[in-house]
Amino acid sequence: MIINQWYLACLPEELEIQNPLKRKIVGKDLVIFKNKKGEVGIIEDRCCHRNVNLSLGYIQGDCIKCAYHGWEYNINGECTHIPSFPLGEQIPKTAKVEKYHTSIKHKAIWVWIGNENLKDSTPIPPMIEMGDHPRVYNYHYLKADLQLVAESLIDAYHINHVHKDSIGSFMGNLHGEKVEFNLNVEDTYLTGEYNRHNEGTFWEKFYFGYAKEIKTKIGFWFPGTSKLDINFKKRRMIIYEHFYQVDDETVCMLQITCWNKILNQFPMNFFAKSMMLKKSNTIVEEDLVFLENNLSVKQKTGKRDLLIKSDEVTFEFTKLWNRNLQKDEKLAQEENS
Repeated sequence: MIINQWYLACLPEELEIQNPLKRKIVGKDLVIFKNKKGEVGIIEDRCCHRNVNLSLGYIQGDCIKCAYHGWEYNINGECTHIPSFPLGEQIPKTAKVEKYHTSIKHKAIWVWIGNENLKDSTPIPPMIEMGDHPRVYNYHYLKADLQLVAESLIDAYHINHVHKDSIGSFMGNLHGEKVEFNLNVEDTYLTGEYNRHNEGTFWEKFYFGYAKEIKTKIGFWFPGTSKLDINFKKRRMIIYEHFYQVDDETVCMLQITCWNKILNQFPMNFFAKSMMLKKSNTIVEEDLVFLENNLSVKQKTGKRDLLIKSDEVTFEFTKLWNRNLQKDEKLAQEENS
């Protein structure tokens, strides 16, 4: 479990659909809720009275109310009301659950998991387009290796094979020649850009532009965010994936697709959102087959990946991943000693 990091807990629109919201992130059971004042809290998903999940409860005023015996907790995890408690007596200070620090950025709700003293020194990934572009999102839970999931979106060479039917020529093509990824590798992230050959259909070129090449940008921010940014001549599509270990076996992948000047002629973007969500789900499900299969085969055979010169992005990603994983493990050892 990679801790001492900011994780994307949920999007604000999710709390309009379901409030409270249950989450499990790097082994921590959380409940996210928005009170009547509009304040968002993330606390331990447990009532300290009889140890049931607070996510089974509901919002009442400024608190989340346990559905078992009615105990109420504010966004700081403090119990503020016990229906059966004698009138006038003070609620014990021990009647509380763990509170997690939150931040709202890029129209998303983030939670810090780890040493509180480090939260200001670790930045939230710059998912800037989420703040001002239309977007759709979907969650996927899979049995896969977190490292491979983290790299999958920035792996350029799989697109024309895994997604040959769903994406086809829409995002351009890479041929056998050497691709210049123009990578910039920093301590905790990498970015890069390269060109894909525009081999779309007549209608795709008519709508997205006739430029010979499609500029494509990639990014990864340790440990849980990847970006694929496709820049057509007139339009743009940005795909973010945010991922984390749920427990020892399961990885959660949240994919968020944003766009600019695509299908914006439709009222309220309803048609665009519906189409984007359907297409995004199809593409991710194609990836999941191989991400889960990779782990299954490695567990059976014990074989390692065989990388070649063209796997430049994988080499740099792996070095960055291992470097930061070692730092995280060392920090965890120091805190436990």
